[in-house]
Amino acid sequence: MATLETRPLRADARRNRERIVEAARDLFARCGDEAQMDDIAAKACVGIGTVYRHFPTKQDLIGEVIRTKFERHLETARAWAERASGWEAFEGFLREVFTEMEADSSQQRLMWLADERALARIEPTRRELVKVVGAMLDQARADGRLRPDFSVDDIPTIMCAVGSTMSTQTCLPRNIPMLVEVVIDGLRAR
Repeated sequence: MATLETRPLRADARRNRERIVEAARDLFARCGDEAQMDDIAAKACVGIGTVYRHFPTKQDLIGEVIRTKFERHLETARAWAERASGWEAFEGFLREVFTEMEADSSQQRLMWLADERALARIEPTRRELVKVVGAMLDQARADGRLRPDFSVDDIPTIMCAVGSTMSTQTCLPRNIPMLVEVVIDGLRAR
């Protein structure tokens, strides 16, 4: 039997869902956890019942916004894995993801809002992303281009550090291109 999560949505329901996720992404970026479901419904031009029908809790919605971010990262990783290998693929992936993060402040903050319910929603996509990026790292390490003590388990730390710095735009001067170069240079084997 199909559940709400597995059965295909009608076209209008799919459009509503997409508008809800986009509105949430924008409001979570601007307001953090203070974003309210009513405000998200208003921004998406749908009723609050429509929001709750798709996302029973705020954490479900946060998880979906993060999942879509991870989906984009996975698409980027796959594209780089097809275009290059090892270090070149990993460096290209990082640069592209950092550029996307800088342009989208929701990507800089959302992980801080997620609880276990939200994180459970992203787990299948996260596992696939780890697999693709892990293969890049294994090859880069085998080629002697990646520092030997860096693993795929360290990626969240790097992403959170860079995202945290990006999110301080209103209170600290930023030189994101220089930060990206320092991070990438620090990952190279010596």
